[in-house]
Amino acid sequence: MILKWHKFEFFDWIPTVIRLQSVKDDDWQIIRKSMLKTDLEFKYETLQNWLEKNKYSDKSKIQTQNYMQALRRSGLIE
Repeated sequence: MILKWHKFEFFDWIPTVIRLQSVKDDDWQIIRKSMLKTDLEFKYETLQNWLEKNKYSDKSKIQTQNYMQALRRSGLIE
């Protein structure tokens, strides 16, 4: 399965205060923690499901993009 991580790129730049407000959401933290120590396919599907569940809200886009960027910074994805 080819994972197209670029589909989680929505914004060129997210202001820090907006990003922090978005990622501090309690429901998002539960989802984020559920992805710890899981494979990339699980993470990808979880992010996709989160976007769909939240009807691609700006907040869910910020959350998933921020998570995807963290995976990129850690060297798990390109």
